[in-house]
Amino acid sequence: MAGYLKPLLAVLMLFCASSGMAGEAQKDPLDSFMWERYHERFLGDAPVRFDQRVRIQAPAFAEDSGQVPIDVDASAFNGRFQRMLLWVELNPIPLVFDYRPLSDGLANLSINVRLEQSSAVRVAVLSDGVWHVGSTRIEGEGGGCTTPGIAKTEDNWSRDFGKIMARRFDHEPGSRVRVKLSHPMDSGLIPSTRPFYVEQVAFIRDGEPAATMAWQASVSENPELALTLKGDSDASYRFQARDNNGNEFDHAIP
Repeated sequence: MAGYLKPLLAVLMLFCASSGMAGEAQKDPLDSFMWERYHERFLGDAPVRFDQRVRIQAPAFAEDSGQVPIDVDASAFNGRFQRMLLWVELNPIPLVFDYRPLSDGLANLSINVRLEQSSAVRVAVLSDGVWHVGSTRIEGEGGGCTTPGIAKTEDNWSRDFGKIMARRFDHEPGSRVRVKLSHPMDSGLIPSTRPFYVEQVAFIRDGEPAATMAWQASVSENPELALTLKGDSDASYRFQARDNNGNEFDHAIP
């Protein structure tokens, strides 16, 4: 009988240890009072794991709260993801984007965002029914969401409105595409201004949609985006976007 007990005890000890690790994984590493609110709002009832494989690179202190660069690298999932969300907890418009690959894609991108005040920043990657969450904190003087930008203060803003600069670079196992779009990205939070921002973005590869993103006005003015996509290096790419006023933008990526 004793011979059977030892393996059973070993299994029970392993189960208890694994349960303890899972419970620990649920604890917010930033201990933010806003975590539970956005956990429920954005992630729903799906299982959640804080995961170091979702890496966020951002400045510890934002020198320019209107243009804060954020790099996300979750390429460890090797394209096995269905959605990616980025949000800034203490922004008046917390959600930055909702990214959905429509074919094999890599969870590796860069974007500039606004920061209203020092805040926790989260990236959640949905892979096989589980949300994997990366976290960081950015300090800053703030005001990035409620301070007027410079886009409309320049005399030639209407001439440059909608101008797109884009490039593609070889990047194993596919391509790295970089896009800059001239757009004020008005949040509507400044008196006497209405919301005026890009809300839909798509990347087209060889005539077929490869990825879509829904943006919110927490994306910086004159937004810059870099995204890694799988596919043949000689594939053709287009960038397409639409703002909340119905303006459409379409540009081939050389």
